[in-house]
Amino acid sequence: MDYQMMVYYITQLQQQVQQLYNQINSLENRIQQLEQQQHAPKTTIESLEYHFDQLKIQRLDGTLHIGVTPEDLQTMDEFSIPDQNGGPLPPVHQALGQYVDQELPGYVESLEQQYRFPLDPGYRQTLLDDVKQQLPSRIAHYQQANIPPEQMNQHILSNVKKELQIGLQKWFEKQQKE
Repeated sequence: MDYQMMVYYITQLQQQVQQLYNQINSLENRIQQLEQQQHAPKTTIESLEYHFDQLKIQRLDGTLHIGVTPEDLQTMDEFSIPDQNGGPLPPVHQALGQYVDQELPGYVESLEQQYRFPLDPGYRQTLLDDVKQQLPSRIAHYQQANIPPEQMNQHILSNVKKELQIGLQKWFEKQQKE
């Protein structure tokens, strides 16, 4: 083998070693970036579904729609309470708000124990907040009933409470099956 041929092979080897060295450095940098991303506190929740009869949560930062299907949302122009006799029933809204704040957390905790499916406190609070935001639409739904005015408040209270309890129970049942 002559001298020029040997220089050529050594040069080729050196170029290949340099390419491999560059490739290794690039891969090491990518690994470091992935490790940094992995350790960065990042929570992404794509989709959560609760089957509270017609209840569905698609994002935690969204709104929980009790008793409304996605198809209803697409065809709905406005999400407001109809004005009947001067507006909604504030005492009913207040009573249901207190129910969600004071009694429903205990009910949720009893379901957690019954179904052996504990929830993170923040997750539980988000769920209750979403439920509370939907109270006006549920009140409006039950205001549509053809009931004497003196019975309307009790009708709304009992039906919304029952709807929430049944929906929560069904959701926990589904979680137990999965």
